[in-house]
This record gives sequence, structure tokens and C-alpha cells, in this order.
Amino acid sequence: MGKYLFFDIDGTLLSEVTHTVPQSAIEAIKRAKENGHHCFFCTGRSYFMTKEISFTGIEDAIIANGAAVIHDGKPELQKIISDDVVQKTLQLIEELGGGYQIIDWKYGYQNPYTHAMFEERFKEEFDLPVEEVFKKKNMKTMEEIENNPILKIDATFDTVEATERFMEELDPCMTFIPAGGYTSTFGAKAGEMMLKGVSKGAAIKTFMEAIGEPIENAYAFGDSTNDIEMLETAGTAIAMGNGADEAMAVADYITDSVDEDGLAHAMKHFGLI
Repeated sequence: MGKYLFFDIDGTLLSEVTHTVPQSAIEAIKRAKENGHHCFFCTGRSYFMTKEISFTGIEDAIIANGAAVIHDGKPELQKIISDDVVQKTLQLIEELGGGYQIIDWKYGYQNPYTHAMFEERFKEEFDLPVEEVFKKKNMKTMEEIENNPILKIDATFDTVEATERFMEELDPCMTFIPAGGYTSTFGAKAGEMMLKGVSKGAAIKTFMEAIGEPIENAYAFGDSTNDIEMLETAGTAIAMGNGADEAMAVADYITDSVDEDGLAHAMKHFGLI
């Protein structure tokens, strides 16, 4: 009987050293699918932001840290942040001198602060022209925003003090997760926000119930603080060797790092390939 495999992207599938997916992981996913297992991204990204690594052969996804499920290219089970809360949150971020990226099911849209921050980061990390990197990652400016419901907000501040004040004044319907995934570089001065109750773990649980599969058939692979809930929820939890201590603490199994073929090793260990 096929299992359901949920893969975080940044730091789990995608190496933060080489900025690509190890060939061993691509081959392991291919073999897992041939063995009848079902593979999903489980990420803080929007759906089109996952297209950066579409060559893995994974098409379905849990996106925006659990705020929606994408099946057959369409969004389902969306947990939408109301327009007034979005506007109030963005205004608070700007008042505190911070930057933001808002995510709908398609893209991530950045204000000038965040766009400039990623521009500097991409210039250091990639040999490609920075415009091509933004296009590859489907990160856009606020001027390019489409009229889709907002699922997640990422925020970054100049100081820890500003971050702490923001968390104190954040609307009570929202939850704040300290920086993980592609925001992890920014440390204690960054975080991700969804509606309370939304998490990768909650989305996995809801999805498995909807298709009538026991949670024991779910395998979660992650590395970061925004993966903790899914590692705690899944029947089997695998943390990457390069992961955060908090993620490794709740895992059933700690594999090698991304760049040491950790995914392939874990999938062999559990007989998935």
C-alpha cells in the first residue's frame, strides 16, 4: 500500500550550499513514486514558488505552511487571512521599519525593503543575474500583485526589539513562527504568519482524513522550525542532519544532511525505495 511522503523544500530537498536538489534525492523520489508512494511538497512557499524544483517530479503540494493544499494544479482547503487583517499587519510592519512578503496560492509579493534584502542575498549566492533569480523563484514586487486571497505573511525587521513589539501587537487571529525555511537566514528578526491553527502538521492531518488514510501512512521530512508541527503529526518523522535542534528533537529518525544524501538514506532506511 502506498505511503504519503511530505517533503519540506528549503534545507530538506534544496541544498543551501549548492542551491540545487541532490541527484540522489531526485532518483529516490522517482523510485518512491514507482513503488506506489505519493509525494508532496510541504512548504512555506506558494505553489509557483515550488516550480524552482519541479524537476523533482513532485506536482502536488501543501503550501504556505499549511494554509492550502494544491492538487492537480488547483488550490483546495485554503485558510485565508481577511483583507482587513492583512492591511493592518502590513501597516504595523511598515510602522516598525520592517519588510514583508505576502503569499497567495500562486506567488510571493515583496515590498521594497524585502525585495532589496533578497536582491543583496541573491547577488552573493547565485552567478545568475538577480532578475533571473527572482523569476526562477517566482518572487514578485507588490506592483505585480494579483487579486488572490492571502494565505501567509513573512516579516523581517532590523532589530529584535522591533520584532518583539510586532509580536505583541499582532492581531490575535494570527500566529507567528520564528524564521524558518527560506527566511531562516534572517534569524530572530524574521518570522512567518498564518491564521491560528494553520500549520504544516494540521494540513497533513486534514488531508489524510479527507482521503481516508491513517496518519500512520504519512512520512514527513523536514529541517526547520516551521516543520516541527508536521514532524510531530506524521506517523513517521525524519529530520535532516543539517536541521534545527528543535526539529531534530521531535523526529523519529535523524538522517544525514541534504548534501550527504540524507533524503535517499532515510527513504532506504524506511523501505520506501
